[in-house]
Amino acid sequence: MQPDYDSPMEAECKYRVDNIDETRRAIVELKANFIGHEQHCDTYLRHPSRNFRDTDEALRIREIDGKPFVTYKGPRLAGPMKIRPEIELPLASNTVDDWLKIWGHLGFSIALAVRKSRDVYQLAIQTRSVTITLDHVESLGDFVEIERIVRNQEEIESAQRDIQEVAKRLRLSKIESRSYLGMLLERG
Repeated sequence: MQPDYDSPMEAECKYRVDNIDETRRAIVELKANFIGHEQHCDTYLRHPSRNFRDTDEALRIREIDGKPFVTYKGPRLAGPMKIRPEIELPLASNTVDDWLKIWGHLGFSIALAVRKSRDVYQLAIQTRSVTITLDHVESLGDFVEIERIVRNQEEIESAQRDIQEVAKRLRLSKIESRSYLGMLLERG
């Protein structure tokens, strides 16, 4: 499946961090705006007839402080960063179990749930906005994700430059290309 360049895509890079407090101080020094603290539970689904690991896709229900969303992530574009289509829609409160039942009847199963605490920051770079998140992922540790929404193919290079510049200013160097789900599945 080819990416739909008419739909927004996320451009992101993830970094493992050894000292989350030091990274938080560096984010504050950049004058990023603190948006808030969130608790996430991401329940990833396994397709009944195709392997999402092979197709580089993901389908999940994300609960942010109990508010549910369904998210589809499409295949990544080739390049040094994760750039992929993402569609996220809100679900009605208290419907997650029913959605999981529907998908279960259609042959989907739960692959794994990923739980994390997340602090969200926004940083303005000229007229663009970059999101920086500090994640503590259960059983994995601490990470920083730097993300920018890309609205068309022409914005991809500037998004990559913005992300690399923020990472440099935060002194981040340990790029983690695997998803949290992938890391947890590898651990067994």
